[in-house]
Amino acid sequence: MIKTITAKRVLTKKQAAKLKTKFLTDKHYNQLITEDCDAYDNYGNLLFRFRKNAIPYDILKSGVDAFKDSIELTESRGAASGSSHKRIRKDGSVSNITVGNKVESGNVGFMDSGAMIKYCRKTAFARNYFDKFTAGIPFVEFIDKKYAELCPEHYAKQKAIADGTNRNYVIGGTSFTTVTVNKNFRTACHQDAGDFSEGFGNLIVYREGHYDGGFFVMPEYAIAVDLHTTDLLFADVHKWHANTEFTNCSDDWLRISFVMYYRENMIKCDSPSQELHKTKMDKTGYLTL
Repeated sequence: MIKTITAKRVLTKKQAAKLKTKFLTDKHYNQLITEDCDAYDNYGNLLFRFRKNAIPYDILKSGVDAFKDSIELTESRGAASGSSHKRIRKDGSVSNITVGNKVESGNVGFMDSGAMIKYCRKTAFARNYFDKFTAGIPFVEFIDKKYAELCPEHYAKQKAIADGTNRNYVIGGTSFTTVTVNKNFRTACHQDAGDFSEGFGNLIVYREGHYDGGFFVMPEYAIAVDLHTTDLLFADVHKWHANTEFTNCSDDWLRISFVMYYRENMIKCDSPSQELHKTKMDKTGYLTL
C-alpha cells in the first residue's frame, strides 16, 4: 500500500523565495521520505510521487552509459548552482549574459532558441555522439511510460504539446525534448524554469561508492526525499527545492542524476531546414541562395 501524506506549508511563498541560491541543510526539513509515498498540500494538490525500485537496473545503467559523456564543466545552471550573476569578461567588463557557479552538468536531446543561439537544434552531445544519444532513448521512453502511469493528468497536457511539436525536436515518441544530466551536483534552492509549466518534474539518481545526504528538499513544506539507485521521483519542481550536503563520501563516490523535461518554447521550433535558414541569417546576416 502506498503511503499518502498531507504536507503542511511551513514557509510562505515570500519566505521561501528568500532561500533562492541558498544551500539547504537538515534544518530545512522535519520529515524524510524513504518509502513509496504520495504527498499533497493542504489544498489537495500533488507535491510528489516517490517510488522505490521503480526502474529496472539494466535500463537505468543503459541511460547512465549512454548519457554520461554529456557532462561537462558549465556555468549555465544559474540559481541551482548557488549563484546567478552577470559574466565578467577577461578585460574586467560586465557582460549582459547571466551565469552561475561552475558545476558538472550536461544536456541531452534538443534545445530551443535562446539569448546566445537563436535557433532550435540538437544539443552538442546529441550532435557529436548521436549513437550514444540514440542508445539512451529506451531509458527516456521508460521514464515517459512511468510518467503517464503515475501522473496521468500532467502527462496528458505535456504529451499533447509534445505531439504538436516538430518531431525532429522530441526524444523518440515521448513527452520530453531534453534531459539534464548532473554529476555530484548539490543544487542550491531554486525553481525550475523554461520547462512546460503545466507538466510535472522528475528526478532519477544513479549512485556508486558511498555517501550520505544529498536529499531532495522542498523547504516550503519541510519535507525531504532520499533517492537511491533505481528509485523514481515525480515532483512539482516549480516549487522551491534543493539538495542537502553530501557527507561521509567514499573515495569512489558518484552521483549521477537525470531530469527529463519538455522545454516550453520547443513548440515554436520550425522544421530543420527553416532552422538552418535562421542559422545562416544569424551568422551572416543574409541567406546565400
